[in-house]
Amino acid sequence: MTMQRTTNTTREVANLLKTLDRVAVTTHVGADGDAIGASAALVRLMRTLGAEAVFCHAEEVPAYLRWLLPDEALRELPPDHDLLVVDTSRADRAGVPVPEAGALLNLDHHEDNPLYAQFNLLDPRAAASAEIVAGLYTELCVPFEKPAAEALYVGIRTDTGGFTFRNISPRAHELVADLLRAGVVPAEVAERINRRGSIEQLRIVGVSLANAVRYGEVLISTVENSDYERTGATELDSKESIDQLRTVEGIDVVAHLREVPHGTKGSLRSETVDVGEIARRFGGGGHRLAAGYTTPRRPREAREELLAILKQAPVDLGGGR
Repeated sequence: MTMQRTTNTTREVANLLKTLDRVAVTTHVGADGDAIGASAALVRLMRTLGAEAVFCHAEEVPAYLRWLLPDEALRELPPDHDLLVVDTSRADRAGVPVPEAGALLNLDHHEDNPLYAQFNLLDPRAAASAEIVAGLYTELCVPFEKPAAEALYVGIRTDTGGFTFRNISPRAHELVADLLRAGVVPAEVAERINRRGSIEQLRIVGVSLANAVRYGEVLISTVENSDYERTGATELDSKESIDQLRTVEGIDVVAHLREVPHGTKGSLRSETVDVGEIARRFGGGGHRLAAGYTTPRRPREAREELLAILKQAPVDLGGGR
């Protein structure tokens, strides 16, 4: 199969979707609100077009997002289904293994996406992949029913930090207005995604904050296996710490390093520093101001490894405290 190395247009992808009979939608590992929201909305769109559509993901879907999916996720790619990969910057990060023939569609807003599918709909200007899926609804003249509108809203709300990040745009706000007209009630969505945590999650977030060390304009938090054991939490629970870490005054780069079976996962956030480029130094990727990676080192070693890279960045490291 010859791979498309330039992004397709929304119209080209909309025309493609109208020809499909059986599709499986997946998203990236460590799925977040945009990943699940955009995927759920795409599944619903394909069903409206008359296709058999399922969501498949080998990992467990986060509990606070399961309500967005029309059905329980399948753990494996069903046979004879075309694979549509959403919000996933690289094929090796897909929630199920991409078959040898490749994915049919790669729909994403990450600027470092290498365009790995037969059809690629990439828009780095989009605040979230959900915004791109919404564009397909518009192109296909499919109205937003409330369940799809809620899924799209969660995607945009998540990837803009509740409409506070620098990636928010007038276009995204206008889309959100349309979603509210379709029946989305922001207070109800906030209730469902913010008040579905556990006491274990609360404890691991507390540990993550307590473990944070400041280096000038950089704040790095580490979470180790012993922290999971002590709190009864999981790595997925600890991911909720990143937004709290960003609230410290005078901090420009935040790193959350958490232990996983084969090393450490790192999440990076900044207001001015290109953390996407830093993540790519470790084989990761993402956006300019929000990115992630995995390293084989344990968290404390990963912290020193990251600090060595940050010494080359336009940021004041000061002294650790």
